[in-house]
Amino acid sequence: MKAFFLTLLLCYSCTRYAEVSRDAIGIQIQPVTMEISHLNEIEWHVGMKKEETITQSFTFIVDMPKIKQDDLDYLAENRSIDAWIMRLIVNRGSETQDLGSLYTLFNPTKVARGSQGGAASSVTLKVFYAAAYASERFRAFKCPAFGHNKKLASFDISGDNEEFSLSLGQAIPYNERSHLVELTPSAFNGGNSLIGEYYVEIAAYDSKKKMIHSTFKRLPMHITVSREESIRVRSCDGVHQEFQ
Repeated sequence: MKAFFLTLLLCYSCTRYAEVSRDAIGIQIQPVTMEISHLNEIEWHVGMKKEETITQSFTFIVDMPKIKQDDLDYLAENRSIDAWIMRLIVNRGSETQDLGSLYTLFNPTKVARGSQGGAASSVTLKVFYAAAYASERFRAFKCPAFGHNKKLASFDISGDNEEFSLSLGQAIPYNERSHLVELTPSAFNGGNSLIGEYYVEIAAYDSKKKMIHSTFKRLPMHITVSREESIRVRSCDGVHQEFQ
């Protein structure tokens, strides 16, 4: 038991917090570290007898910036910054697509009864194939919607866990719809193919007025999905459960 508490103490003491510095120009937050980890494929057993395995989605975890509570309180009280907002961007060749955004509050206890603690330490993101994204009903199909038969064959975490800085300045409206992070993974629709490079970008956010106080900063690490396989599900030939 003593060894357990000693380990916790050492982990806490080794935590490197980003410093929030203020000057006449604006606010700098550095050094910020946000690691992407725990990349996993979510398999989907399909077919009339569930005889084949394809991919439903993939999930990964993003570690949030480590900032002392006093600094978070300063941002909230003096700049009305009460959250981090993140958006997920996918590059597919020359095409770039914004898959959506989410935000996590510095102090969820102030808005959500029963919430515990301060700012979230990490966020889980889940990217679905379109055939599984729509609803639990679609994910219960023995034969996936829209003829989906893809399985991820090569995917990995790319880039290094490098430190970066965030510069906070004038607030500007953020008109895109975003949702509050909850206990379940935040879901995104990746489309009929998940091949691409997935980037997470972060900004300081006023969740009440829907304003961002910095340009979006792209994390140095990202997810690369480089290859898919097509799996023949013979028992689903000609079956379109989504139309039934």
